[in-house]
Amino acid sequence: MRTRAGLLVLLLALHAGGALAHGAHPEAGIAYDQHVDARLPTQLAFTDDTGRAVRLADELGTQPVVLVLGYLGCRDLCALTLKGVAESLARSGLVAGRDYRALFVSIDPRDTVAELAKARRERLAPGERAGWRFLAPQAGSLAPLASAVGFRYRYEPERDAFAHPAGFVVVKPDGTLARYFFGVRFDSDQVRTALEDAARGKPGTLTDRLLLFCYHFDPATGRYTLAILHILDGLIAISFVAAAFFAWRHVRARRRIGHP
Repeated sequence: MRTRAGLLVLLLALHAGGALAHGAHPEAGIAYDQHVDARLPTQLAFTDDTGRAVRLADELGTQPVVLVLGYLGCRDLCALTLKGVAESLARSGLVAGRDYRALFVSIDPRDTVAELAKARRERLAPGERAGWRFLAPQAGSLAPLASAVGFRYRYEPERDAFAHPAGFVVVKPDGTLARYFFGVRFDSDQVRTALEDAARGKPGTLTDRLLLFCYHFDPATGRYTLAILHILDGLIAISFVAAAFFAWRHVRARRRIGHP
């Protein structure tokens, strides 16, 4: 027990040391606020992956929309998020372009039309591409969209990267926000239900908040970041479970040999 207690103390110390090393909460200001039943500003202007100028209203219609915000140069979770969204949609049994449309909106003004077109071609299966559009915001469009969706992020020049939440939003055909999905892997049945409910115009629902952030250990600065702290949090939780298990076994063993 003394060894296990020592391990727990060490883990707690590492967690505290990590918190001090990276400074006060690197996730501060990064969030996915759920603006369920709010309306998107549909007149915002974008450029799609064919070079065509469009408004958000042009990408809405008779089907619900899956909206993903991220950027092509992301070295952390964006590729996993896009893959997870595409896989869950493919497993849902719904048909891209018929039952839903999907939009990837870049938060990086440096993502070009050619790069968006390449990403759509290379990151999606052939049968999925028809239902997707990759968009670059025109001047003045990104901030209002991010604010409307509740997508809070920041650019970090020292890493030349964006820290932002991972997930996507289901939008009703009229531009009303219906449901949020957080993380990088998604239950296809829940995604299907959310899209079917959005298609029928049902009221939106809140989602349990369990966020992942595109933020990692920076070797250039030596700072601990969220990925490290989340691992330590998990180890601490496992340590508590292990301590409880060994205590239970100890009590059972004492009872078997007749000790009170």
